[in-house]
Amino acid sequence: MLVQSASKIIKADFSVWKKKESCVVNTMVSEQENLSNLRNVVEIVLDEGGSYHFTHQLDSSVLVIVLYGEILINDFKKPITSEQVFTVQSKESGFLTVKNNLADEKADILILELKSKRPDHFFSVEDVNIRDKNTLIPISNQLEYPNFIGLYEGRQEQEYSLYHPKNTLFGLVLNGAFEFQNMLLETRDCVIIKEIETLEFEALSENALLLFLEV
Repeated sequence: MLVQSASKIIKADFSVWKKKESCVVNTMVSEQENLSNLRNVVEIVLDEGGSYHFTHQLDSSVLVIVLYGEILINDFKKPITSEQVFTVQSKESGFLTVKNNLADEKADILILELKSKRPDHFFSVEDVNIRDKNTLIPISNQLEYPNFIGLYEGRQEQEYSLYHPKNTLFGLVLNGAFEFQNMLLETRDCVIIKEIETLEFEALSENALLLFLEV
């Protein structure tokens, strides 16, 4: 049985892309949403060889997902590709410098900043294999919050029971179309659903890709 919960959809059609020196930036979620644990969700399209400085708060976990291309972060010399994610945990405020490592192609990245209670400081690079369809897989094992990504065939339905009932769920459609709790979401649409125990969703297109976190 579908239980209605308080929800908000952030439509991509109303996104405001801001031009920076060598990239364009779309802030999908900010602290104005009053989500205690999810601070920022930002998509950045980097020009060829372009860079962006992302400032994070103290006590933060920052997840960088490469949607397309290849990037370098800070002084790390090994590139991060579209089949990898970068996570950094910091007790102090600071910034990440993200640079497009390709001189002839753009790069598209997603940055999520979450509140953290961990006392340590670390970073990690993890591989993400999303070739298997119709299943949810963890994006990062380093986050304190359940986080998943999934690639789905059209008309595929699934039910997800939250690890922590009554949590808030943040969902983002990266490609295609889904129905979340009877709400239509298309490419780059976001949804915030509060006080939910079970999520019901259905892919409405082939190769539909989504991610979500419990926050």
